[in-house]
Amino acid sequence: MKIVQFVLVILLLSSSLVYANTASETATEYFSTLKQKDYRRAATFFDPAALGEFRQMMGFVQEIPDEGQQQFYTIFFGPEANKESIAKLTDADFFASFLRATIAQAETLGGVNFGKMEVLGEVKEGKDVAHVVTRNKITVGEVDVEALEVISFKRIGNEWKALLSGKIKGLASQLKSTLLRN
Repeated sequence: MKIVQFVLVILLLSSSLVYANTASETATEYFSTLKQKDYRRAATFFDPAALGEFRQMMGFVQEIPDEGQQQFYTIFFGPEANKESIAKLTDADFFASFLRATIAQAETLGGVNFGKMEVLGEVKEGKDVAHVVTRNKITVGEVDVEALEVISFKRIGNEWKALLSGKIKGLASQLKSTLLRN
């Protein structure tokens, strides 16, 4: 009986350690996932409501003439993609495909290398929101980019989930403006 109790205590302690991740640790894991080009897993680091919001922001694609829609689907979701197949995607799969295609576009400039991400600090906003300040070093082609970034996280249950950044929202707005202008 003591062995069973010991195992239960170990399991309880280890499970609380799994869920004790800080927003900073989550940011580090997310960046590592991007380095590995595992975009499906990268999408799981986001708040599901934020992924739904992103998909809604991309709803403008329905306003593009059919030929333009198909070109958009091909670029961001693959040559076999169409309106029906896109509608069946989960919000996470939709975001993962968009992320993959965006990075693939950047790679046409000579490759993308996610160098180093350093967490500089974490600022709590209440008990369920944290803002993580990072210094990122990325190379696109021959251009080295070093930037400070703030990634906001929301605690959902025992996990920290990323919220949409202004950059991601801005990208959707910029695409809408560009594609609907033509």
